[in-house]
Amino acid sequence: MSNSDISYFFEPNSIAVIGASSNESKVGHTVLKNIIDSEYKGKIFPINPSTEEILGLEAYPSVLDVDQSIDIAIFVIPSKYVNSVAKECGEKGVRGLIVISAGFKEIGSEGAEREEELKEIARKYDMRVLGPNCLGIIGMEFNGSFAVETPKKGKIAMISQSGAFLTAMMDYSMNQSYGFCCNISLGNKADLSAVDFIEYLADYDEAQVILCYLESIKDGDRFLEVVPYAAHKKPVIILKAGVSEAGARAASSHTGALAGSDKAYNLAFNKCGVIRAKTMEDLFDYGEIFLYQPIPERNSFAIITNAGGPGIVATDAFSREGLKFAEFSENILHALRKNLPREAAIFNPIDIVGDATPERYEFTLKTIFGLNNGELKPEDDNYIKREEITTNGALIILSPQAQTKPTEVAKLIQKIWSEDLRNKPLICAFIGEKSVSEGRKYLKDHNIPCYIFPDRAAHSLKTLINRNEFLETKQLDKLEIPEFEVEKDKVSKIIDNARDDDRTVLLATETAEIFHCYGIKAPQSKLARTPREAMNIQKEIGSVIMKVTSPQIVHKTDVGGIAKNIQTPEEAFEAFIQIIDSSKKFGPQNAKIYGVEVQEMIDFSKFEKITEIILGMSRDAQFGPMLMFGAGGIYANFLKDVSFALGYKFTEDDAKRMLQETKIYRLLQGVRGESPSDIDAIIEVLLRLSQLVKDFPDIVELDINPLLSFTKEYSAVDIKITISRE
Repeated sequence: MSNSDISYFFEPNSIAVIGASSNESKVGHTVLKNIIDSEYKGKIFPINPSTEEILGLEAYPSVLDVDQSIDIAIFVIPSKYVNSVAKECGEKGVRGLIVISAGFKEIGSEGAEREEELKEIARKYDMRVLGPNCLGIIGMEFNGSFAVETPKKGKIAMISQSGAFLTAMMDYSMNQSYGFCCNISLGNKADLSAVDFIEYLADYDEAQVILCYLESIKDGDRFLEVVPYAAHKKPVIILKAGVSEAGARAASSHTGALAGSDKAYNLAFNKCGVIRAKTMEDLFDYGEIFLYQPIPERNSFAIITNAGGPGIVATDAFSREGLKFAEFSENILHALRKNLPREAAIFNPIDIVGDATPERYEFTLKTIFGLNNGELKPEDDNYIKREEITTNGALIILSPQAQTKPTEVAKLIQKIWSEDLRNKPLICAFIGEKSVSEGRKYLKDHNIPCYIFPDRAAHSLKTLINRNEFLETKQLDKLEIPEFEVEKDKVSKIIDNARDDDRTVLLATETAEIFHCYGIKAPQSKLARTPREAMNIQKEIGSVIMKVTSPQIVHKTDVGGIAKNIQTPEEAFEAFIQIIDSSKKFGPQNAKIYGVEVQEMIDFSKFEKITEIILGMSRDAQFGPMLMFGAGGIYANFLKDVSFALGYKFTEDDAKRMLQETKIYRLLQGVRGESPSDIDAIIEVLLRLSQLVKDFPDIVELDINPLLSFTKEYSAVDIKITISRE
């Protein structure tokens, strides 16, 4: 739809409620009352042909009877009437529709047809549609939903594909410190999707953090274009539901089988800088920490605890999350040892022992950040200089003991942070409930996240580090994507010929030719249709291996469809006859045999080192090509030593990262005195593959297994390419 401006959903000058009602049991009553109670300043037009007044407002039989312009119309009428009224809205010049009404594609084919018709109407009149089958929208200026309560106002934007999830989270937030600038229920996403709202919210000043609950993403290409821009401006946190293997599509290639159902979402989120929440708890933990705490400059943190056990739990959590411990200078260690009890542990993590008072917490926190110099001068020996401070944030753990005063500790922590440490992330874990709840609430109300357990605190802290790493990367539109000179026209003809032959799996000789067109080295390979052609090809190539060429014969050895080490034209002649006879005898009865592939045989004795690797591509329905690299050969599916990357804006750094994420990378580098493999050549193959699958969306799956990597150069020995039927 051409109307890309959706600001009127957030700041409408006028709202029509179609299906407004005086009956308190009707959704139309709740929606209208919510708009009024939210003290909306614009015009409100109840639409109901059966009455003249609702909740003190003049009612109109139709939007066409309203003598003023209408920005958005909210539908709360039976679905069978929605489309006819939508046409009236189009004639009236309404800009946006919020269709709360259910009864569309979620009910089956009849509803799906109704939804398609609604989309056509909206497209015709240049209107945008939120929903149908949604809760509505709650913005800073109005509550256009049938939610029971209007949530607190704040700086979090919430987008949800589930209305029930949204109402539950809004209710949960009522007892939290944060609030919302908008709550958006997507419903069926007939038109507007999460990407549309993320794009708008990126430049919406009221939104500081964007949270999303999504079950699907319908436009992966646009997601990859829009979301990185938004994520560079503010945190985008997504809880993606429906990730089980039950949702994986059947895949015939190694790549597709190894990728799994959720791999593409992880890759896309990482590429775009999305922080992925695995649980509902994560979603709001992350939202809170990004809302209130700064991004650390370095991964270097301290733990302060008054309990040994929770300190060990926190240490394990730090290790699990990849969080690093700050190393204290001699002056800091000296100050800690001099002022803390003898049994205290002064090295990070710092255990200030069970009888710790609020003053001991205060002293320790100030010391590690160099705030305790007192009367000392910079020239004094014990003065803690700024360059000594390596701590870039802290986790403070409190376990209720007899001497502990949790609320006093909380107030001291907040005071120190607000006065001196606002540029450092400070989070707490007050373990327990009855004794510490007041202190925990005080911290949260004053913008310091406080968790029940330290491992949950470490989990949230890690997201700050992840965001810092993302913000230091180049934006996708500024990346240098290599382009190679290739022969696209020849590849197009090969693919067209395969389709004309009603094939989706390319012949080995065709794949070899495609790789030649894209500068990827593979053994010479030609198709012989007669024994005499086999003789001529062998004479041209030299030592060859011969294989039956048939899409229906996958395991050629099982049917006697391979002959190795063919050295003379006469041997090629005999091998051709033997392969064809054996394949017809032992192969599937319906097998269509095109002939015999005559392929250059590699002389392994010439190479000092040979490593079998696998490269591949599986095209994801949402996000396009996923490239794969890993340990190849017959054990590829067993070892599963593989890594993946999206083909979208694939760079040399992406290729290097793929290699480094696998165990076989260490073998490629050379172990126990071995020479290294030609890693640069493998990286170039990945870059050329990414260009191939970008140029030809027809290619849905591709495998090279094995690609033989040598100390110099490589050879793509066994290639499989599958294309779409259309």
